[in-house]
Amino acid sequence: MWAEKLRIRKNNVIADLYPLTKLWIAALYALCVLILGTMKIDGYPVYMMAAFLVVPILALLSGIFKKFLNVYKGIFTLCLFILVVQALLIKSEEIVWGFKLFGNFTINVYKGGLQKGLDLSFNIMNIASILAWFFQTTENKELVYALEKKGMSPKASYVFLSTLQMIKVLQHNSRVIMNAQQARGVETEGNLFVRARAFLPSMVPLIMGSIANTEERVLTLESKGFSVKCKKTHIFDVVPSGNERTAMIIAVTITILVVVWRVLAWVL
Repeated sequence: MWAEKLRIRKNNVIADLYPLTKLWIAALYALCVLILGTMKIDGYPVYMMAAFLVVPILALLSGIFKKFLNVYKGIFTLCLFILVVQALLIKSEEIVWGFKLFGNFTINVYKGGLQKGLDLSFNIMNIASILAWFFQTTENKELVYALEKKGMSPKASYVFLSTLQMIKVLQHNSRVIMNAQQARGVETEGNLFVRARAFLPSMVPLIMGSIANTEERVLTLESKGFSVKCKKTHIFDVVPSGNERTAMIIAVTITILVVVWRVLAWVL
């Protein structure tokens, strides 16, 4: 029996690429970052720092720059904290900056700590940013269905999809519970202690609700014949947009150039 399938269409050439193609692009970018991380100027990962500019440009070309910035703020804050801690705590002979606060108390930024902090921070920022770009341009069900078409079993694909959606579901349920408590007069706004006191009691209904939802999902899947050994059907389809070959050629070419550059720099 023939049935028309829906296709998720995006109004952007890059965002509309096949999910596995975008996954390959993200993997090749991460490989380039790791290679560039081995090339340093005076101990600083300058090339890896410059490579970070690729991700914002890619997000801008993909039409998700505003969404990317929202995620990037959290990544940048975490990496800035790591950089500051490493620069101040990892001591070395050479001091880059020294700040005198009061009396004889000074805060020193050591060169060795700054180098290690930049290396770790930009490693995290590069890889986390390219993953953020991938998941913001690819819906979870697109990725899972593409993997299923490549041979992944329906059971494994469902577990993978449920794992990807778990955080979003828990956030929504937690927000509903907090709003319900606020409607009952429970104080949920204020300092950290007040927020923690309001959040901890909500953990019990959140966990119990998740267990109940799991049972409902099992019954729903069984009612749809999920465990029946037959060819599975989907309401939507994932097909290549036609630009995947060009995108892969560009990504592979850039990766080869980075590898050749690294080998030449090592030999010469």
